[in-house]
Amino acid sequence: MALQKYTFRIQRSIPVQGGGVQTKWQDFPVESEPNVTVLTLLEEIKGQQDGTLVFRQSCRSAICGSCAMWISGRTRLACKTHVGAVAKNGVVEIAPQKNQPVLKDLAIDIRPFFKRVHGITPYLLDGPEQNSTVTKSAYDQVNHVTQCILCGACYSDCTMAEVSPAFVGPAALAKAFRFVSDPREGRKSQRLADLCQPSAIWSCTRCTMCVDVCPKEVAPMEAIVKLRTRAMARGYTGSAGAKHALAFHEDIRRGGHLNEFTLMMRTLGIWETLKETGTALHLAKKGKVPSPFPHTVAGVEELRRMYDHLEQFPIEVETKAKEAVPE
Repeated sequence: MALQKYTFRIQRSIPVQGGGVQTKWQDFPVESEPNVTVLTLLEEIKGQQDGTLVFRQSCRSAICGSCAMWISGRTRLACKTHVGAVAKNGVVEIAPQKNQPVLKDLAIDIRPFFKRVHGITPYLLDGPEQNSTVTKSAYDQVNHVTQCILCGACYSDCTMAEVSPAFVGPAALAKAFRFVSDPREGRKSQRLADLCQPSAIWSCTRCTMCVDVCPKEVAPMEAIVKLRTRAMARGYTGSAGAKHALAFHEDIRRGGHLNEFTLMMRTLGIWETLKETGTALHLAKKGKVPSPFPHTVAGVEELRRMYDHLEQFPIEVETKAKEAVPE
């Protein structure tokens, strides 16, 4: 395969006195075949062009997760990303992970990320809900989530983490599901109660970015949805997120449309809704006032029958890994 010319446009980040970092973009020309990895070319740049370039790498096999960085629009593992697949007009833009403190160049401070993971108590706890029998279905759920390599890619591209630093994050919540779904865990209910607190499972906006960027197909958002379902099944419906979901369920079943006029009040309560009176008046001036009496869609009876059928015969939807069998 013929060599091609590429430009690596790398964001250099240097700590400055008094805190913070000073950033600039620096271009490095390279020649390579398209199927060479970004990590290989970064090592070439460090070895032949600029020895001060800082980045992390270890296994080169998409297992350790240390080479996760922002590459051409999203966070990826440099060791499994081919330059030809991400170059745009011959340019590959590379920056450190988002939503995390930068130490230097492409190396981030991973301590805040792991603090969130440690915050969900990432080990089995003894308690009254413990069961020593592990079924194949339960094993599949646990096994799938344990494929997470804690690279931080999901947190880097998480839109909620971008606006709310307090958010626990997709990786930590996926790991929390690993313990909630494990029959050997003795305090599942308490874990679910803790996860219903602010900045946890109900703060996820379901943007699916964590699903898109996960290099191991863990699909953290799916685990978060399962945690919500399990929490509500155990009666944890007092949070704003749970109330919001129940309001959606009630409105769609009743008439096929959301009653947006009362949705905020049913989600946040009357006092929190009254605090938004100014916003409501501003919207009213623009003619954006939802009707308090939404119309009923045609065929809503069929929709209600679907609800009744699913409540009588619920579909068991769990996060599972594909079974590996010999060919």
